Amino acid sequence: MKLSKATAYALHGMMYMVRHRTQLPISVGMIARSEGIPVAYLSKLFQRLMKAGFIKAEKGRHKGYVFAREPEAISLLELFETIEGKPLFEECLLKHCVCSGTPENCQIYRQWRTMTQQITHLFAETSLVTATWEHPQHNFHDLPAVYSFGGSSNR
Repeated sequence: MKLSKATAYALHGMMYMVRHRTQLPISVGMIARSEGIPVAYLSKLFQRLMKAGFIKAEKGRHKGYVFAREPEAISLLELFETIEGKPLFEECLLKHCVCSGTPENCQIYRQWRTMTQQITHLFAETSLVTATWEHPQHNFHDLPAVYSFGGSSNR
């Protein structure tokens, strides 16, 4: 499993909304600046999140984004798969193998399936709120170049 930069950005944007829930609606520009995410990129991601029913745009005097659903009811699995556009795990790690991978005839597949089911269950059971309060607060500007997305290491 490899999550995209888009998923990391969407997660951090949503976690920012949870942390500042009493200050909603909030603009995508404010979230992007605070989290160190390019505004145009986060705007596109928030359009996808709106289409998926996680958030909605408020218009009028106090415009910005609010939750369309309670963040306690949004699972990490649902959020990740929405942004990734597919299930997190392929059916088999060795999908190009001729063994026809079943738990009965392939130990690698059996172990892969067991572990991916556990991770999938963990993400399905972890709400956005739980993830927010159990994740250290930082922004993408805080990360050293070796950990930044698309960055290179000077080693």
